[in-house]
Amino acid sequence: MVAVESLIAILPTPCALVNPSGIISAINPAWQDAFFHTGLGEHISDVCAAMFLWEYTDKALALQELHNLLVGATESFHFEDILIEPPERWFSNTLVGHPQLQGNLLWQVTDVSTWRIAEIETSRIWQQLRDALESISDGFAIYDPNDRLVFCNQHYRNLYGRSQDLIVPGSTFSEIVRVGVLRGQYPDAAGREEEWLKERIRQHQECMSVVLRLADDVWLRSVDKRTKDGGIVCIRSDISMVKRAEALREQSEQQAELIRIQASLLAELSTPLLRISERVMVLPLIGSLDSARAMSVVDSLLHAVQNLRVESVIIDITGVPIVDTQIANVLLQCAQAIKLLGAATVLTGIRPDVAQTMIALGIDLQDIVTRADLMGGIAYALRRR
Repeated sequence: MVAVESLIAILPTPCALVNPSGIISAINPAWQDAFFHTGLGEHISDVCAAMFLWEYTDKALALQELHNLLVGATESFHFEDILIEPPERWFSNTLVGHPQLQGNLLWQVTDVSTWRIAEIETSRIWQQLRDALESISDGFAIYDPNDRLVFCNQHYRNLYGRSQDLIVPGSTFSEIVRVGVLRGQYPDAAGREEEWLKERIRQHQECMSVVLRLADDVWLRSVDKRTKDGGIVCIRSDISMVKRAEALREQSEQQAELIRIQASLLAELSTPLLRISERVMVLPLIGSLDSARAMSVVDSLLHAVQNLRVESVIIDITGVPIVDTQIANVLLQCAQAIKLLGAATVLTGIRPDVAQTMIALGIDLQDIVTRADLMGGIAYALRRR
């Protein structure tokens, strides 16, 4: 026994001998330096209960394990916890029996405060990082150099609803995508599953940025980046709203183009230019004329006069219900423009009420040839040289 006590005396770490009755019978100098409460002469259960805070180890379970060791049911016992004496320190405790100890137990204690503090700080930083990654609106995942999932946030899982159960650490990227294909996660893969899967894995391995269409009208922007150790960081952004906005904008542009075409057709129908001979053209106006339609009529008529090189233009206003100052001025300006292009204007279809209105408005038509009806205007134009 004296030899054992001499042996532990030279050990650099705190050590104590526990006799078969569970009483601490000897301690080394390192133990005396480390602990104010040495426990010498006390039962080990009482010493353990008094020395530690038992914040990280189940006290009742630890004391039961210690009892099992004392009665020979187990060969060793290990636990870690914080010393109750200030300053706060972590200690790793190991109790073992050995034939050379002559029925005694060796209790060896190691100060692991530095490691524990580093572990706690690392755990705290990692938790902060996890919280930050969970708070972002994008899906985030990390795959190791073997393309196995290391970590992903919940949003990453939620984006892939049909394969979410497989998105767990240890699953490979290809396994996850293959299951997604089999479950209809990717509509574009339908009918060419193996070809699509091969291309998708290639895009992932080459860290290509792509846009993916998922089931349920979900669109993702997929961005993968290679890490220094050969792993891959994956960012998934839901761009479904952007895609829907683009579709609506495209639809609006198509509708606007259709409206433009329809408006052009209506303008042509509302300005029916009839060429009755090589030299004579008829413009029968029907319906009310507003400023927009009047300008369209003038523009179409002048282009036709220039392109067809006619000599006479018959403007028939029989179908125009109201002729006011604005419409009369448009007709006069049109006649003047036609004259500048080298043709003559014949105005027909002036009803009595329209004639009275034009006189009352003081509209001068002396430079324009007028005829009572369209037939008279055609006869005049055809005779004109």
